[in-house]
Amino acid sequence: MTLQTRDEVSAQPQRSTGRLARALQPWTWPLSRLGLTAYFVVLLVYVVRVGIPLDRIGQTGWILLGILAARLGRPLREHVRAVLDWLPLLAALVLYDHTRGIADSLGIPVRILELVDAERFVFIGTLPTAWLQEHFFDPAQLRWWDAAASLVYVTHFVLPWALAAVLYVRSRPSWVGYVRNVIVLSYAGLATYILLPAAPPWYASGYGYVPEQMDRVATAGWPLLGLRSAGAWLDQAQADSNAVAALPSLHAAFALLVSVTLWTLVRNRVARALIAVYPLAMALTLVYGGEHYFVDVLLGWVYVGATLLTTTWWQRRRSGTAGDPADDVSRPRQVVREDQQPVDLPASGDGAADPRRGERLPDAVELGSGPSSGHRLEQAVVRPRRVDQRGSAGEPPSDHEQ
Repeated sequence: MTLQTRDEVSAQPQRSTGRLARALQPWTWPLSRLGLTAYFVVLLVYVVRVGIPLDRIGQTGWILLGILAARLGRPLREHVRAVLDWLPLLAALVLYDHTRGIADSLGIPVRILELVDAERFVFIGTLPTAWLQEHFFDPAQLRWWDAAASLVYVTHFVLPWALAAVLYVRSRPSWVGYVRNVIVLSYAGLATYILLPAAPPWYASGYGYVPEQMDRVATAGWPLLGLRSAGAWLDQAQADSNAVAALPSLHAAFALLVSVTLWTLVRNRVARALIAVYPLAMALTLVYGGEHYFVDVLLGWVYVGATLLTTTWWQRRRSGTAGDPADDVSRPRQVVREDQQPVDLPASGDGAADPRRGERLPDAVELGSGPSSGHRLEQAVVRPRRVDQRGSAGEPPSDHEQ
């Protein structure tokens, strides 16, 4: 007969209790987890039966529902603030969508052969889109990379806005910076579309400007995934878009912007590797799919760099003029008298221990509270004083201390 120790006997009910707790764990989740679970289930059903919401209003509505689900249990004012925060972004993007379509209706000549010549110059007479489709695309026999290209292509319509939603839930200041970059980048591209309308590869080939065959095949891989309706739905969305808004490629630009933003948030090496590959995968997809030339992609990346430099400079300038540098506790301050040399006093606003506490400072300062401003005031004193552990001045040292 095997005897059980007291610890083994007491561990049995604990294991049973642990299994019960795991079984009941979903019912003990916070409201936010339950809300997000329900949200993603409903969204998945909608995507399967209707499709990915692409229109700005519908897409923003789904994003706000997700944000509200992630914040269940919080005060009503936070939900109202979320709606008010997203309304200006929605208005800016709707205005962008409606203005983007006028690029080919202002009578400005469309650039077609100029981009073809630039592409041939870079690739020594070869058009990369024509070469890739000749060697890798067969409409009668689709391959795995066609499905991969379709998946990468559709992320442009989802990932930038999903990232915006995650940033809003995680950190509103980060969301503000990201949205600022999105709006500046979008309107910089819009200005270029209006002033310099340019045609993509499929346009140049379809209308006979080049002898090479270049088709629009970025969505051709959906049948391999069993999602023929998704391909037809994206084809319809492409048909409704502006055909001469190719330069710069905002598909490539947003892929790079998403990667740059995620790079600052992610520390995992595998995740960072995927983040680094994403803009390259999008660039290859766009060129292979006939959506953009390589020069379009390259200019889109340049626009991202210019956007980041511009918004960073603006934010630094705004931060530099927003407050009084004298109120910055991170800077060492100087307290001087006419007959003294400047003495640097370490800032005490970071909560770190002051290594000079208890030290006798000749002609040091006496720290007191200002009657009106509430800030620390520095007043020069004549006699040496000892600084106590609270950073305030004590009594002058006695004779036996001297």
